[in-house]
Amino acid sequence: MRTRILNKMTANEVEKYLADGGNTIFVAVGVVEMHGPLPLDVETIIPEAFAVTMAEKADGLALINLPYFFPGGTIVSPGTVHVSVRESIDYLMMLSRSLVAQGFRKIFFISAHGPADLYVDAMCRDFFQETKIHVCHLHPSMYGVDRSKPFDFKNMPKSYAGYGAYKIMGQMEVLPIDSDAPDAPQWGEEVSPIQQELSNALRPFGGKTSIYYTSSKQHGGGRPFHSEEERLEICTRGEKEIRDLVDKMDLERLKNAVDAYHAHVQEIIAKNPRLAGKY
Repeated sequence: MRTRILNKMTANEVEKYLADGGNTIFVAVGVVEMHGPLPLDVETIIPEAFAVTMAEKADGLALINLPYFFPGGTIVSPGTVHVSVRESIDYLMMLSRSLVAQGFRKIFFISAHGPADLYVDAMCRDFFQETKIHVCHLHPSMYGVDRSKPFDFKNMPKSYAGYGAYKIMGQMEVLPIDSDAPDAPQWGEEVSPIQQELSNALRPFGGKTSIYYTSSKQHGGGRPFHSEEERLEICTRGEKEIRDLVDKMDLERLKNAVDAYHAHVQEIIAKNPRLAGKY
């Protein structure tokens, strides 16, 4: 196949994919927000790279260029583009209806942004209630990671996947090079003690709430590149991380499970006809 990115395919190529029995699409849901010394779209490029590599493995297509959704508490920065949770849900609902009408039945939304749970998960449930089609939300960059532990940028495992994503998507050149930058990775400032105390007080309850960062230096981090050679080396290592991770994913099992669950839902509805409504 010339490309698996739906946006870059011709109409005839998409029609052939569907006519040949394909019905799987991986949709990258991004965000544009402050992220330390990294480009504002890093959490858009990461899901795009995963969507493309997962589509390659699972005989699916990828939908990209969806960068503007709810960013969370990072709107203190003028670089962050803010879309509300409600607007994010509504847009994804419209998009999902279109994809189903186009012929896709296995629809996987890919994100790399913590607050994406707020709108992608909500949309998946509402869409299922409306259509009885089970769309799914995946966090491939967290595949195999224990997400029950508190998240802290400074305690993240060492990974170059974010840089590799730019290489996979052919945009490595947008990663800045600064020969005078310090050698150590840049993780930014600590959050305010008041914000940290709120997080600590909520943790025993398993709770979450809404916050604002107080400085554009408090969210995200990254390493500096001192030369093009160093950038290429790190991005190549990051690309391998992503491809190795996708190689471990049992995407065929996931696709089969979606099919089986869809058939199961039809059985449930047959026994409980009221479930056929949207209510």
